Amino acid sequence: MSNSSRLGGIAVAMANRNYRVYTYGAIPSLLGTWIQRMAMGWLAWELTKSGTWLGLVAFADLAPTVLTAPIAGAFADRVNRLRMVRIVQYANILQASALAYFSLSGLMTIELLFCLALIQGATQGVHQPFRQSLIGTIVTREEITSAIGINSTIWNTSRLIGPAISAVIIIHFGVGITFLVNALSYVPMLISLYMINVKQELKAQKSLADVPGEILEGIRYAANHTFIGPLLILLFAFSFFGRATAELLPGFTGAVFGRGADGLAVLTGAAGFGSLFSGIWLSRRGRLTGLSDILIVIVAFIAVFQLAFVSTDIFWVSVIAFTGWGFMLNGSGIIIQSLIQANVPNEIRGRVVSLYGMLWLGVPAVGAFAMGAAADFVGFRPPVAVGAGVILIAFLWALPRRHRFREEIAKMAGDQQKNGE
Repeated sequence: MSNSSRLGGIAVAMANRNYRVYTYGAIPSLLGTWIQRMAMGWLAWELTKSGTWLGLVAFADLAPTVLTAPIAGAFADRVNRLRMVRIVQYANILQASALAYFSLSGLMTIELLFCLALIQGATQGVHQPFRQSLIGTIVTREEITSAIGINSTIWNTSRLIGPAISAVIIIHFGVGITFLVNALSYVPMLISLYMINVKQELKAQKSLADVPGEILEGIRYAANHTFIGPLLILLFAFSFFGRATAELLPGFTGAVFGRGADGLAVLTGAAGFGSLFSGIWLSRRGRLTGLSDILIVIVAFIAVFQLAFVSTDIFWVSVIAFTGWGFMLNGSGIIIQSLIQANVPNEIRGRVVSLYGMLWLGVPAVGAFAMGAAADFVGFRPPVAVGAGVILIAFLWALPRRHRFREEIAKMAGDQQKNGE
């Protein structure tokens, strides 16, 4: 069997030169992101020992996406996506450098950390629709599932390795150095972005007054679509009530399991390890057919593993449960993004994928804040257990809709064959 046969859809996507260059540049950047994310959560816990503040910092890191992503999505259909992704990398370097300066100088406070997390969240909210619509511009429909799966695999490999590196740096050199490492990690990404050539047909220039109407156009398109609308409802359910759990890990590590930064690295890495395998599996699988049935099953398993995670006092049992949780949660995100990207026309792509980013990145922040605040009164376990129950309800809601999902995917596959893609 040839290497390309063994790699399946991965080889198809990586044969695309622009996508290959982009991917290689993203590897150090994503590693640095996870080094910094773990360090910010741990620093928030160390400064306050408060579930509320932990939830607030997670909220600040993710919630601005709810506001900035739809606006950025409208502009992603108006302006050069590649140029904007470059600009965001420069902003990321400045934000990480500020975190490093205030931490290394001893001037960091929880309020300042919150503000810098807010800046990071706003930048990420701008970056997401431009980045994802850029990928949709670079690759074909045939390559999209593999491309998204490869990105997820790199993201989750970084989530596996990054926290471990972060823990070593924190223990031996202090938390400030982690932020400095992240600032440097954006340089290879910038270099790769200047090596990419992308043709994007821009819309005719319109007044800025048209932006709200364009955002509403994207929302209406998604809400009225027989396939994308239900997918976004499912995404909301497991983002708010499932993905938010990951933002509370510093509190779980310290308050529930009585462990330090090393324990946080193990739990974060466990979710990354599970996510890594779902990313590889879906990348190799490549095709769209059958994805909706897989999605419905794994939504149920998100709830099962989440309940298992909060039901044990044994740390290593929780690690195993969180590995399974990471596999299921990441797989569901890849599938939903793949199906949306394959369905949406390029002229409205930025606005629709911004809704995906808003739900995948912004909604967990609201969930983390609510769960973190509740944890100060009832502990960390009950809010997460209730969240698992809501995800099970979402699974039961989606189950009778599986036939409609299959029909939509079959229609896409027919269109793909007709167009010779």
